[in-house]
Amino acid sequence: VPTMQSFRPAVRPRRHAFHRAETEEQLRAAYAFRQAMSQSMVTGLRAIDLEGRITFVNAAFCRMTGFDEAELLGIAPPYPYWPEEEFAKLQHNIDVALAGQAPASGFEMRIMRKSGERFDVRLYFSPLIEADGKQIGWMASMNDITEPKRARVELERAHERFVTVIDGLDTAVHVADASSGEILFANRAFQHIFGFDSVGQNSSIVTAACQPQSDAFSHNPAMLSPEELPCETYDGELQHSLSGHWYHIHERAIRWVDGRTVRVQIAADITDKKHIDDVNQQQQKRLEQTSRLITMGEMASSLAHELNQPLSAIANYCAGCIKRMHSGNYQFEDLLAAMQKASDQAERAGKIIRRMRDMVKKSDPNRQPVFLIELVDETRAFADIEAQRTGTQIFVDIPENLPKIVVDRIMIEQVLLNLVKNGIESMLDMPFDRRKLHISATQLDERMLEIAVTDHGHGLADEDIERIFAPFFTTKPEGMGIGLAICRSIIEFHQGRLWVEPRREGGTTFRFTVPIEESNHDE
Repeated sequence: VPTMQSFRPAVRPRRHAFHRAETEEQLRAAYAFRQAMSQSMVTGLRAIDLEGRITFVNAAFCRMTGFDEAELLGIAPPYPYWPEEEFAKLQHNIDVALAGQAPASGFEMRIMRKSGERFDVRLYFSPLIEADGKQIGWMASMNDITEPKRARVELERAHERFVTVIDGLDTAVHVADASSGEILFANRAFQHIFGFDSVGQNSSIVTAACQPQSDAFSHNPAMLSPEELPCETYDGELQHSLSGHWYHIHERAIRWVDGRTVRVQIAADITDKKHIDDVNQQQQKRLEQTSRLITMGEMASSLAHELNQPLSAIANYCAGCIKRMHSGNYQFEDLLAAMQKASDQAERAGKIIRRMRDMVKKSDPNRQPVFLIELVDETRAFADIEAQRTGTQIFVDIPENLPKIVVDRIMIEQVLLNLVKNGIESMLDMPFDRRKLHISATQLDERMLEIAVTDHGHGLADEDIERIFAPFFTTKPEGMGIGLAICRSIIEFHQGRLWVEPRREGGTTFRFTVPIEESNHDE
């Protein structure tokens, strides 16, 4: 009968075989798992030994290169996916990697598929270590960067095009952080004005010579929320305190590429424009003065007649006083009355001369608040002379409650006199009972006042209405055609408008607007 001791030698080999089979199954499962992981990755994996021969490639590596695993295993450099034109660079890279000096950022290189198509990859190297700690080769991971590189290159080219365009501008452009003031970008024109080392510096320091006052900004860029962007913060003209150049500066707050709020400032050099504007303004002043001189010249005979009356009266009063004093037959009261009358006539003549002098003298525009009725009265002092000579009646309808207007009084008197004079001349061949000219005014709104000068003449032809304000166009046989053109420029200088309207019953109405004095209301 067998005993238990006789079975023990047979059980031990079986148990050992079972454990061995179980271990092998676990190893196969672990290998299969690692193999499945490597084959399912989208990153290409390649292992090489210490001499550079390929010992392993995964499915992604094969898909990228187009070569089968069997075509790559055991191959030493040069590898079949190296393009001929890249041999030197790729051999250098593999030599560096085998020497253990591969950069942590990897190698960016161009390789080719089996079809010959070139594409860009980035290759990272790491040592391949066995379980006992011995290095047996190098493991490399490879990513296709063709599309990211194409996008990056396109972005770089777009940036280069942008910088080229911005640097080609005569306008100075710079971008500064809204909080710190650090200049993040500056084009060549800005650097030429403020220094080629301006990027990275504080904007308020760099642009101190041509910078708006802090209270001139409509908003504080640093306090704007993302929802309020973009936002215009300044638009105006400034003079560079060092160079003397004038710049039109436009500034906006926007969101920068990294999400922070920045100030974008554009400064256009308008020095030449300012100079031209100054020259044009001087020419305009000369033209306006010439127009006033022409107007006075055209009224010379009437003015001479008007001056002759007080001067003749003065001569008569003085001659009478002298005659009485020579005869000795006089009373002191009579002489005093005569001299008083002579003084009144002299004052009357002086006013006429003073108005003429004010009308023709050179002066810079000086806009001040004034009541319209005062300007109309001054204008009538001249216009009444011409009106009496031609038998024209002038009617004035100016409401008493009109606010003051902010104008240069000589300029507006020139406009009124020109329009009144034109109206009187347009009625010279009309019957005396129709020679009536009306001056009226109404308040349009809280900003503007409208003045109208209406005559009862023959009016204007339809084609002349469009051209009446053109320089050197005239409907008068001896006119120069500059009066109405100057009148329009004067009104536009006052931010107003001058236009003409035909009257259905005959004649024309010239209307123009001027600004009203702003009223300050206490809250």
